[in-house]
Amino acid sequence: MRLHSFIAATVLWACCAGQVLAESVEQWLVRMDHAVASISYRGTLVSTGSDRIDTMRVLHRVDDGGVRERIYALDGPPREVLRDRDQVRCLVSGQASLIVDNPFPTSLLPRIPLKEILGPDSVYRVRLIGTGRVAARNARIVEILPLDQYRYGRRLWLDKDTGMLLRSVVFAPDGAIVEKLSFVEIEIGASISDAELESDLENPSQVTRYQIGNAGEGEFASSKTPLWLPESLPKGFRLTSVGHGGSDDQRYEHLLFSDGLSSFSIYIEFERSAGISERIESRGAMHIYTGSIDGNLVTVVGEVPAPTVRLIGRHLRRLQVPILRHLD
Repeated sequence: MRLHSFIAATVLWACCAGQVLAESVEQWLVRMDHAVASISYRGTLVSTGSDRIDTMRVLHRVDDGGVRERIYALDGPPREVLRDRDQVRCLVSGQASLIVDNPFPTSLLPRIPLKEILGPDSVYRVRLIGTGRVAARNARIVEILPLDQYRYGRRLWLDKDTGMLLRSVVFAPDGAIVEKLSFVEIEIGASISDAELESDLENPSQVTRYQIGNAGEGEFASSKTPLWLPESLPKGFRLTSVGHGGSDDQRYEHLLFSDGLSSFSIYIEFERSAGISERIESRGAMHIYTGSIDGNLVTVVGEVPAPTVRLIGRHLRRLQVPILRHLD
């Protein structure tokens, strides 16, 4: 009788443990999303790629007015990025600043869309793979594995106490590390003053402005109807934004595709392909494809592998009838 009770208890424990494990991945990602969106922090961050190492100081404040952020380089030429809600200003010593009024929110630390990543149609497999230690803080490690070669995978080190993202590693389909972002020191829940968020480099007389999404001035207008679409699209990617802009002699269309975690943009500049040869450039995890089609300049850019931007750039067609299909 005791043996049967022990077996039953063991089976019950195994089932419960499996359920806790299945839930814990989602719970950790929920904690991370909440932390990134709601916690103020200051810290020192190291970003590494195949041929670069950058050290940055990060000041991130969340309050009733939204998110303000200041990121400035600790090595190389003096440079800063200032974020005030959805306005992003890039400053470089000795040069004019660049202000971007962006209708698509951006953030230094990624937010993970749980529905797309954990849903039945997800193109990723998510799992817990152990524990670690980053910036003198204990962390839980989450791995996001792509199910095809058209997107990157990620490993996330999440603070055990708060869920804050402490380290992010982007890796290629073959497992090679493409980019790493890691705090070496962080103060979570920091009280950050207005003065700390002001730039040391800003010179108001040297500010130029670049706007996205201000249809009132006719520079860029959102639309629901694209003029171009790719014939073939890796599974999971969806068209999330369409826009048109430019002057009468320099018109362009912008398409944004995302699978929830990875994304890429397509720019078609009409009648501007003279002297353009096909090429792909790499900048860390980002790849940029440049080519031409039917007399138009095509640029595809995103944090996706090179074969993805090449596939998209080579298979664009002007929209006559619905042509979009996903690859199996």
